[in-house]
Amino acid sequence: MDAIATPGMWKRTLWQCLAFAALLLSAYLFVPLAPFIALTLPLIVCPAYEQGDEWFALLLPLAPALAFVLAGGDLVIGVLLLLCPYLCLLFAALGRRRRMPFHTSIALAAAAFLLSALGLLLRLTDLLGSPLFTQLSNTVITAIQQSSMSGSILYRLAQVGFLPIPDAYANSIAWQFGNLILISPALKQELLNMLRLRLTEGFSTLIPSMLVQGALIIGLFTALLTARTRVRKSEKPTLAPAFRALNLSRREQGYMLLLCVITLFTAFSSQSFYSLLSSLTYAGFATVYRLLGAAVFVFLLSRRHPERKVLYGFLAALLYLVMPIVLFVLGITDQFIHLRAIRPNHHKEEL
Repeated sequence: MDAIATPGMWKRTLWQCLAFAALLLSAYLFVPLAPFIALTLPLIVCPAYEQGDEWFALLLPLAPALAFVLAGGDLVIGVLLLLCPYLCLLFAALGRRRRMPFHTSIALAAAAFLLSALGLLLRLTDLLGSPLFTQLSNTVITAIQQSSMSGSILYRLAQVGFLPIPDAYANSIAWQFGNLILISPALKQELLNMLRLRLTEGFSTLIPSMLVQGALIIGLFTALLTARTRVRKSEKPTLAPAFRALNLSRREQGYMLLLCVITLFTAFSSQSFYSLLSSLTYAGFATVYRLLGAAVFVFLLSRRHPERKVLYGFLAALLYLVMPIVLFVLGITDQFIHLRAIRPNHHKEEL
């Protein structure tokens, strides 16, 4: 028994060492990816912990943090990269000792993601010495100004309607030389100022929205993978939670209604705080129903072909990126019509 188990254990350890080395090398060569790797690590370390690979789960989060520091990154950010995976591991350990509701596991993992991401943003703001969104837009504007294609970039943005041409410059002429487009310095400065404002507004909406979406998605799939691994390791036969069965209870539907009301009441405010609050609540509301729509999408398609559920999950993820409004409408509709409860009618031919 031991002679058979030992080679398998060595192979498993070897693969884990290779995974650690690959993650370390990737984060070292592509330093900006280190925070994204760290924030998504709960998808790997929590199921590994439930599988019994405690040491692998505890050591893997060190890879992106160590790579970030070795590449010359800020030490505080390197420490913050450990926060999300280790908090999720703590919640997984608590969940092993004391069973907690599935939706509570999602909320805890999402909270760990948000706490870590907010810590990273606050530290980045402190390092930049100015408001993050403003600094990001200034960085983009500086890069455009220093580019030889600055006139071409601004011309294309104006051509597609992203930057309107002021009336005072309506009769301005642009000169094209191959791929280069030259515009008057006054118009160029005006367009750069407008682009700076647009980027600041866009970053102030996009980044909080991405944080909320990332927290809910990582929280959901971390809880799903961890629960399924726990069920497989358990001696008692229990039903593992499935993504396609994702649904909201009555109380959770009330929370979603509250988010909708807050979004509506804060959407028309000109104050920055209420504008940010509206963006956050809308992102949370929309993401939840997009994920519910994706669950309905996978459920309906895999009803006849359950062996293709992975393919349908990939299609749902693609649809989430390309046309999320379809999943949003599907998720909202399912709350009223219960699409997954509708059974298709199969008419048998009479012989």
